[in-house]
Amino acid sequence: MPHDFSRRNALLLLSTTAALVGKPTDAWAAPDFRPALEAAIDAFFDGWRSGDWSPFLARCADDFTFQFPVGPQRGRRTGTEGKASITAWCRAHAQAGNRITESAVSLRLFDADWAVICDRGNGVIEGQPYTGLHAIFMRAGAAGQIVEMREYFGELPG
Repeated sequence: MPHDFSRRNALLLLSTTAALVGKPTDAWAAPDFRPALEAAIDAFFDGWRSGDWSPFLARCADDFTFQFPVGPQRGRRTGTEGKASITAWCRAHAQAGNRITESAVSLRLFDADWAVICDRGNGVIEGQPYTGLHAIFMRAGAAGQIVEMREYFGELPG
């Protein structure tokens, strides 16, 4: 009897694991999104430094999800409204002269079609010295463009 119980548990464990992770070949056959994500991250930080957001916006799909915690673009927008929102967000920063000129990236995490970047940035926002902690999430789509971006941040003292 104990032998049958262990065998049933082993079979149950194997079938549950297979259901959760899929076929072993699924992970190996997945597209490599990392180059598209790396390029978008670089264009994003270049946009902050230079004020020229056009290379970053060119990497964003027309069907785009943008989630931001404050300001006119606060909330979550999807589709063409999401693309319009990220475009307005970038243009507003460019027109205001907002720049993050120094960025110390403390984390770059890639998982399938997602990237998470955490940094401490310094620059000028709304004409005032700025230091902030940021967590940026980007997701790439099948065409190699960015289809989603979320950003979270907080002011740092001093």
